[in-house]
Amino acid sequence: MFRNTLSDLKFLFLFPFQGPDWANRFIIGCAFLIASYIVPLVPMLFVYGYVVDVMRRVIGGEEPGLPPWQDWGRLFMDGLRAFAVGLVYLLPGTLVYFGSVGLYFASFFVPLALGVEEQQMFWFVMGAIVILFVGIFLGFLLYFLGAIPLPAALAHFVAEDRLGAAFQVRRWWAVLKERRWEYAIAWLLIFGLVGIMWFAMTLLYYSLCLCWLIPIAIVPVSFYVTLVVGALFAMVWRDYGVRSTE
Repeated sequence: MFRNTLSDLKFLFLFPFQGPDWANRFIIGCAFLIASYIVPLVPMLFVYGYVVDVMRRVIGGEEPGLPPWQDWGRLFMDGLRAFAVGLVYLLPGTLVYFGSVGLYFASFFVPLALGVEEQQMFWFVMGAIVILFVGIFLGFLLYFLGAIPLPAALAHFVAEDRLGAAFQVRRWWAVLKERRWEYAIAWLLIFGLVGIMWFAMTLLYYSLCLCWLIPIAIVPVSFYVTLVVGALFAMVWRDYGVRSTE
């Protein structure tokens, strides 16, 4: 994946702050993230589309960089398709998790509506607690199982520029199997990066004089991590995406 490991890793983690007009391009991405707090989903689709553009260029052989924000229609459609891929892979875990939480809260109201006796009410609540913990565990497990292959599915979709390519498991699995160690290393790097960012946010949280920076810092940090994640997995897929269609 990397020709010169240390220098390539350094460039990978710094590329969002390099290149022509990088500051304005980075600020635009942050502005869309801020807008997503006001208008649900739509601004995020442009961010997803922008990351797809970054991935497409890297898979095509370019070095990671911030491309200009242009062709807004394509950015929106690419973002919508990327969102659809993520939704399919992560939906089972999300449904199980929120379903168990919903059943837990319903256990307090349904027995009252049905006129259940107090002793039976106790068993309703106890059963709901068991369902809650089992559901949370299964939800996180399914979410994890969906998240692990998700970058491979997204990279395959980007490489072929077809939504259906993300769900052609046999094709992208062949590429993933060939580059399994690079893929595992990419995940380790992401876990490390997220861990560092989380640690930094925790320090800010417990700092009385700097905790006010958290709402300000979380937007650029989120955009930065999203860019690096997209570029990193695109580098794993580079020169291999087209071969998966053979």
